[in-house]
Amino acid sequence: MSVSLRHHRRFLLLLMFSLVLSAQADAQCTEPALPTVPDAASATKEDMLAAYRDMRAYQQSAQSYLDCLDALKLSEPDVDVEVLLERLNAYNRTVDNMDAISRQVHRQLDSVNAR
Repeated sequence: MSVSLRHHRRFLLLLMFSLVLSAQADAQCTEPALPTVPDAASATKEDMLAAYRDMRAYQQSAQSYLDCLDALKLSEPDVDVEVLLERLNAYNRTVDNMDAISRQVHRQLDSVNAR
């Protein structure tokens, strides 16, 4: 086997290995689904307390997701710009969702408590 062919194969193997690792890393970072929030007009206090617990569980899962994205950034400093932007958008979307779900649950819980 010639030297250039051997280097070419080695390069392809390294490339395939890095793509598999990158895909596995992205698969490990799973964005959690938003919980549903009942309408205060028809929800019981128990429904709202369950929604509050779901919100807290979501926030913990979302924080784990954000931590995972941060770890990817540190482990893959030379990642493609498009992938980096995709991850940044996912990070920002998750932070926005965490804030929005918290405000929504608290607003509905306040409405139930005011009845």
